[in-house]
Amino acid sequence: MEPVTHLAAGLLTAQALRPRLDNPRGLTLLCAAAATIPDIDVLTGWLDPEFYLLYHRGLTHSLFALPVLALLLAVSARTLGARISLRAAFLAASLSLAGHLFLDVVTAFGTRLFAPLSDVRVSLEGLYVIDPPFTLSLLALAFLARSGSKWPLERKARLALAGLVWLVVYPALGIALRTNIQGRYEQLLTRRGEAFDRVAVTPDALAPWYWKVVVDAGADMLVTTVNPVDLTASYPVLHLKRADRAELRRLGQEASVFGTFAWFAEHPFAEPAKAPVGAHATRYADATFLNSGPVLHALYGESAVFAEFTAILDEAGRLMAWRDEKGREHKVRPYGCVN
Repeated sequence: MEPVTHLAAGLLTAQALRPRLDNPRGLTLLCAAAATIPDIDVLTGWLDPEFYLLYHRGLTHSLFALPVLALLLAVSARTLGARISLRAAFLAASLSLAGHLFLDVVTAFGTRLFAPLSDVRVSLEGLYVIDPPFTLSLLALAFLARSGSKWPLERKARLALAGLVWLVVYPALGIALRTNIQGRYEQLLTRRGEAFDRVAVTPDALAPWYWKVVVDAGADMLVTTVNPVDLTASYPVLHLKRADRAELRRLGQEASVFGTFAWFAEHPFAEPAKAPVGAHATRYADATFLNSGPVLHALYGESAVFAEFTAILDEAGRLMAWRDEKGREHKVRPYGCVN
């Protein structure tokens, strides 16, 4: 999720714990920091586009790193003047960090919960990464629980706890709805007599109304949008070609970014791209992040999607260079040094 939702979760955690502490000074700041600090790994994207795929939602989002981060934050809070006990600070930081991990797991990007022991990305796909109604509802509950009204502290804590329950229930409802839509869409294709290998449904902008559907059928891939009320409603349909993961891994031997993309992409596709004279190029992207839905397409049109890489090859099929989603070109050996 984006930072504001994580922050709201941290504020709710602080308010839910406040009545149980003798001196809660520093609690809110601690929970806010713990709820947002795992995303410090976004800085890896400044270094290299491949690093972002490899390390965002990696170690700082791991269950194994959670107690270490919680202890560091608790000690830091105490050092900076917080009056809560070390034990209470550790508990507050742990709960806030756990909330961050949960909110990320229920989005489509995936989270490496078991790093560094495993590179498996866990994704339950119940929420789009930006969900204004969900975020605003959490912020409203956090504000009411913290406001200076004459409500007793215990009542405010119960309100904050209700916000934390909503934080879990809302994505759970999204997961259940996604599963329902997937089953119904498979039945729809079967009734139509359309062959398919796999149907995948993932939240799109303004979910739970808009959902992206990816249908794999042999070498073909179909991407469209559905709403839960009418699966037959007319939305644009994209017809794509599935990417060959073996070819991506082969390219990865010449430029590691393609091997990383083969590992990262859930629904990789390939299509011809603009190339220099005497060469040919293939664009690789993940259909999970296509701007195919009504909202994103209206905002961004056909602009580059997240995790997009273009391979530029010579006539013999050797990799000369590759382009990232921003159009920057990176030379590869034997044609030059990697940029």
